[in-house]
Parts: sequence; structure tokens; C-alpha cells
Amino acid sequence: MNIRTGRTEDLQEIMALIARCVTVMQAGGSDQWDDQYPNREVIGEDLQRETLFAAEGEGRILGIVVLDESQAEQYQTISWKQDEGPHLMMHRLAVDPEAYGQGIARTLVAFSEVYGARQGYRSLRLDTYAKNTAALKLYQGLGYDLRGEVNFPDRAASFPVFEKVLG
Repeated sequence: MNIRTGRTEDLQEIMALIARCVTVMQAGGSDQWDDQYPNREVIGEDLQRETLFAAEGEGRILGIVVLDESQAEQYQTISWKQDEGPHLMMHRLAVDPEAYGQGIARTLVAFSEVYGARQGYRSLRLDTYAKNTAALKLYQGLGYDLRGEVNFPDRAASFPVFEKVLG
């Protein structure tokens, strides 16, 4: 498996991957993602800013993650372990349901940690949906500290917020 910066020509393939993820999420009772988010505009901006990374294998994209410095304003209420910055944010981690069980999410998280440390970030921060039990288990199993929770409009459940101090 190779992880590379996403390209604008990947947009259609990534949106198909996200659609498969949305179907699985909704079937499992999670309304975290839908046809409104993440949409083509959001992913297109990630690709243009070169903040989306794609895990490639078997001649196709198996998963994605977005890494940038964009923190939701709700994060201001969180008591962080590492106050001194800069801080890297992880967004939109997604693995193609057809490739579940291959360690792709773990590989993308490990890549994110190495990338962040090499770029001089002091911590990696993220949130996930309270109904996303697989993601909650993943982050806790990889040593991420639960720092609190935030709420976003139009979402029934809260979003636990995690942090891992780097390097």
C-alpha cells in the first residue's frame, strides 16, 4: 500500500468511496455522513489545498485522510493536553468498505502521526461521531487521549474529541 497526496483527477473515485461509506454508516445507525457532507465541494477543496492523502493499493484508492490546521470553533472549549502549537487536525478518515479489515485505517493514522511529527506539529487532534463505535475503538486503541466532546449543528449525537502528543 502506498500513501500519496490526492489529485484532482481522484475526485470521482473518492466520492464513490465516500458514498459506499455513507451507505454502511447509515445501515449501522449513524448519521455522521450523508449526501450533504462530505460533498464534492469539500473534497474538491481538500484536493486543491493538497491536504487529502490517499492510500492506494490493488490499483485503486482504499482510504483517505485529510490533514490540515483547521480547527472547529467548538474546539476552543476543550482542555488540551498539549497547549503549545502548532497542532495538526485529522479530518474525513474513510476506508472503502470493500477493503475493511486490512489495517488501512491504522496505516492512515500512523502515516498522519509521522507526517505531523516530521512537519513539526506538537499534537494531532481529531473528533469522531459518538455513534461511530469502530472509530472510537480505533483511536483509543492507538493511544489517543479523549479530551472532551463537542456538538455540531444538525447532528443528533456529540463528537468525542481526541488528541495525541507527537514526537
